[in-house]
Amino acid sequence: MRESSADWVALSPRFTPGWPWPEDSYGLGPMYGEDGWCRGCGTPLVEQSGALVIQGSKFPGAEVWMPNWRYDVVCVSAGLAADIAGRFAVELGEVHQSRKGPTGVKQVLPAQTVEPWHPPGDLARAVRARHGEFEGDRTGSFCGQCGRWKWLPVSENEAPIVGDALVSTSDVLASPEVFGDRLKSFRHLLFRRPLGEALVAACPRNWEVIEVEIA
Repeated sequence: MRESSADWVALSPRFTPGWPWPEDSYGLGPMYGEDGWCRGCGTPLVEQSGALVIQGSKFPGAEVWMPNWRYDVVCVSAGLAADIAGRFAVELGEVHQSRKGPTGVKQVLPAQTVEPWHPPGDLARAVRARHGEFEGDRTGSFCGQCGRWKWLPVSENEAPIVGDALVSTSDVLASPEVFGDRLKSFRHLLFRRPLGEALVAACPRNWEVIEVEIA
């Protein structure tokens, strides 16, 4: 069955607490391995296989949170993780604290889809609408080290999404397109509406549901 705008939502945090460790890899080393991410553009080159590690003593205490730097990472408390694991089709990963190890907090792991989500022309127009005045009409860049294209940042709701590209049994998906500038790199995320609304309900002061256009 073709997906519609009623089926999926994006989420937007009002602030991002916690800093991934180590700083010199923006937290990518533990998550993807030292050879699993590009040092030229900060883009992961393989699927995530390790834990998110958060540095310092101020470990986030919210029920749902997104760390700085990693804008396609959503974490949930141990109690909420147990709840959503029983109700939704989600994979959960470990979240560690540097020098202390596992915390009980879990990362909601999105399923990586294959087909592009956004028609390139629509996405280019969305990027220009946001960045053109400041970036000289540049829409993104190729990395000289890994050869991958990265779009300048826009949100999930700024360009239409192709419904036929959302092929997965998971309730949370990650786009094949990558966004960011310099060493910032992230994917778009979509949540099936019941899961997205459950996450926002668990932490309404910090999160909001973003409606998306699925064509």
